[in-house]
Amino acid sequence: MHVSQPAVHADTGPEPPSQWWTRPGKTDRSVWPRVRAESAASARVSNLFLGGKDHFRADRAVAELLREADPSWADTAMAARRSVLELVGRLAAQGVGQFADLGCGLTTSDHPHAPRALRPLHAAVLPAAPGARIVYTDRDPMVLAHARALLHTQVPGCARHLMVDLTSVGPLMEALLGPNAGLEQQQPVAVVLSDVLHELTDPQTAELLAALREGLPQGSRLVLSHRHAGSDEARRATVAAVHAGAGLAWHPRTRGGLEVLAAGWRVADLPSAGGRAAHGHAVMLLETGGTR
Repeated sequence: MHVSQPAVHADTGPEPPSQWWTRPGKTDRSVWPRVRAESAASARVSNLFLGGKDHFRADRAVAELLREADPSWADTAMAARRSVLELVGRLAAQGVGQFADLGCGLTTSDHPHAPRALRPLHAAVLPAAPGARIVYTDRDPMVLAHARALLHTQVPGCARHLMVDLTSVGPLMEALLGPNAGLEQQQPVAVVLSDVLHELTDPQTAELLAALREGLPQGSRLVLSHRHAGSDEARRATVAAVHAGAGLAWHPRTRGGLEVLAAGWRVADLPSAGGRAAHGHAVMLLETGGTR
């Protein structure tokens, strides 16, 4: 796990916790691992489909093959991401004050002219909850480098970025519950898994969702967006072959399959804004229930 260090200014000292963390000093070069541009990366492919510019030739080649296999791929990705952002905005308006975007991927700044689907989570949360605490996590070194470039921007609330792997559940939970995340340990957290669980196998997904249910404070929520395989067998096979050829993990699931893997979580009704699940995606809101 890597977390950026507070910037130090000659006249003011370290930035307060209410601001973005910024680029680490010379002694913390381990947070800048080599970005592999010669092979596709899921975060960059997703960025391309959401209207971003942070991708390389290998990512564009994969994207073109996916468009050929499924012409609606980009539209469904954008619609699902918009549903996620609308849903977390509603949760913030209902009083949820802590959010964790796991596998956050490459977003943009929260500039009003940025592509809507690429706006970061805090752009949807902070208008309704200016004091919200937000933590972003990802394992992709380019995502972390990208975050460093944007973290000079001051935002209200407390927002941090950690480099952790969703497949390493122990370190992930330690990071979320540790001091570097900046979350209040006794308050509920809304965890967002937006179009990322298809990279995990069924056992990995079940382990992650169980660890979140058992480790997070009572009243926490899960916001899930997950691409499913669809009913066209030829299209499913082609999409799977594209992912396999690019070395990208691909585990599409139906809503029912997600509910099985999320055993112990209660499926909640989606508000109307967050309920417009795109064709090709399942968008779900899960809640903890009962007592421990």
